[in-house]
Amino acid sequence: MAFHDQSDEALVHRVRSGEREVFGVLVDRYKRGIANFIGATVRNSSETADLSQETFLRAYAHLGTFNPQLGKFSTWIYQIARNVIRTHLAKSSRAPQMQELGEDQTLESTLADSSPQADPARGVLREEAERELRAALAELPERMRTVLALRYFDSMEYQTIASTLGLSLGNVKTLIHRGKIALTKKMHEREHRAIDALQVVAQRGGSNALLLV
Repeated sequence: MAFHDQSDEALVHRVRSGEREVFGVLVDRYKRGIANFIGATVRNSSETADLSQETFLRAYAHLGTFNPQLGKFSTWIYQIARNVIRTHLAKSSRAPQMQELGEDQTLESTLADSSPQADPARGVLREEAERELRAALAELPERMRTVLALRYFDSMEYQTIASTLGLSLGNVKTLIHRGKIALTKKMHEREHRAIDALQVVAQRGGSNALLLV
């Protein structure tokens, strides 16, 4: 039976039994999701990479404490990632900057198109939208931010999110619904602030132009 066909718990058992290289399978299985999860709060890409690595190092170091009878491996490792984020934010003593999602946008429409056929110029704009989305997520309450990150950056199904976080399916649906509303409101407000700022700059530029005549 191939490693990649085995459950998380079976792989953990093999690592504990001395097959240390098997842990790499778990890393490959969760590295994208953990990076996206951390990236929803920590916008700096190098910090996200460092914290992702720290998450897996902690998981490996404390693998003996994982008890499959108390929950899934996925729930356990995301909890480690959450603790890593909290420690990082406490040490840095800074709060993420707030940005918002346009009123007519959805989370799905802001995600970057990574397909080879994607237009390069369009891709740049979508990448910027994704950065704004991640910044907005960082301002939401932790549980709401977590379910949205897992849903839209890790493409998890609702039931999988519920199982991973130990929530009911109803709670997950409610958090995602309210979270999308909150993001839309925040980014809409920011859009208006940006327009106001541009108008002020334009007015000042016009005044300067009159002085030069």
